[in-house]
Amino acid sequence: MADRQVAPIKARVIRLVKLDTCGNPVTGSSSAMLVMKGFTQVQVSPDYEEGEEFLTKLADGSACVNQKDAAFLKRMGIEAHFCILSPDAVSIMTGETEIFTGSGTVTGTGMMFGTDPLTARFSLELWQPVSGLGACDASGLPQYVYWAWPNVTNTKLNDFTFENGVFDFVIAGESDGAGLLWGDGPGATSWLPAGVTVPQGKHALFNVTTTTPPAITAGAVTLT
Repeated sequence: MADRQVAPIKARVIRLVKLDTCGNPVTGSSSAMLVMKGFTQVQVSPDYEEGEEFLTKLADGSACVNQKDAAFLKRMGIEAHFCILSPDAVSIMTGETEIFTGSGTVTGTGMMFGTDPLTARFSLELWQPVSGLGACDASGLPQYVYWAWPNVTNTKLNDFTFENGVFDFVIAGESDGAGLLWGDGPGATSWLPAGVTVPQGKHALFNVTTTTPPAITAGAVTLT
């Protein structure tokens, strides 16, 4: 069996999609989808539970029982750093109260943070261009590595500093299992092979694709 080996570099855009309490994409008038470039890095920290270890020694010090159960993934910590403040993005990720202004076309201008439980859920996807000789496939199409965390929750603000320097706004959350209806990704375009869907409970995935990353949106738009 052959595989497609590529060397990804940098990160092009991220997409945030509002989910319901079951981890499924929200559609229609109450939905929210945002594609942006205003981030500097996304750090991912897999958190594994080590398997329980059983060790019993004989009187001479040698092992009578020496066994360790398999480790398993509990969740992934996700820390996103932003150099641009987007109220719509913060609202999708945290569920906190957005400040709006304007008549006709409503514009988000700020955020208010409170002490309510952090129940918001969203999916996070990002796209990396491929470097070197693998930048394009055999037919000449540019290749990308598509990453997705179908269900991110418990999102919090990290420490931020006001100083003589570039403002770094940091939000940290953790992955949960994909919702039953996340399927091949929110919306009409998929970056997975035809017929492939994400099983319920999966925390993360990547795929090499020639499907172009989504266009940047001017704030949040509805998901149909």
